[in-house]
Amino acid sequence: MEQRETRLFIAISAGGLLLLGVLMAVVWYLIAPRLAEFHAELPGILFLLAALVFVAVAVGLGLIALSAVTGRRILFSQRVTSTVIRILFPLVMMFASVFRIDKDHVKRSFIAVNNALVTAGRDTIERGTLLLLLPHCLQATSCPNKITGGLIENCQGCGKCVIADLVELAREEDLSLAVATGGTLARRVIKDVDPTAIVAVACETDLTSGIRDSYPLPVYGVLNVRPHGPCRDTSVELDHVREAIRVFAHVGR
Repeated sequence: MEQRETRLFIAISAGGLLLLGVLMAVVWYLIAPRLAEFHAELPGILFLLAALVFVAVAVGLGLIALSAVTGRRILFSQRVTSTVIRILFPLVMMFASVFRIDKDHVKRSFIAVNNALVTAGRDTIERGTLLLLLPHCLQATSCPNKITGGLIENCQGCGKCVIADLVELAREEDLSLAVATGGTLARRVIKDVDPTAIVAVACETDLTSGIRDSYPLPVYGVLNVRPHGPCRDTSVELDHVREAIRVFAHVGR
């Protein structure tokens, strides 16, 4: 299923990049005569620079696609991956908006691509601390206990939400565990824990922004379940979290 999910982001990236290339060529064609008035070689230099950037991003996208589809570490550098994604992601979201493609679907596809790349490159991740990062919305709204930041031990294990199961899972797997209310607290937790890799549970929007903000730190995203709507009494499939942890089985052992 996840491999099929990767296709949308890759396809839109390719289409958006092609459209951007056409627009760049049109703009160059229109301004080239004016540039030539300043210096005869200026249009050629500008064209060469634009072409090099376009080819570099296109090659990067191609390697990302091959890595995601084959499960092999073809694009060896996480920093190169992050640079290509930073260029492509805004373009993809703009493309999706113009053509009215469901943005959550696009974000799920991006998360699937990211997870595939993380899985393909897991042999390059050094041993260290694996952090299980959870959203506050997993906690039952009726719970009076504060568990965000470093207060996860305040969970009483009442069973009204999935937090107690995740605490037990983290204990079994010897993971660091934290609950964050948003991006600012999540970044603070990551800075304090200084993990080698992260398994993050959240919605499409928070996972997408968190993954991008954390580059080049590898983050495997697990989507939450929202039976009561967003940001309230959410849950997560424990088996999916276990599968994500297995990707990094060598990190904390």
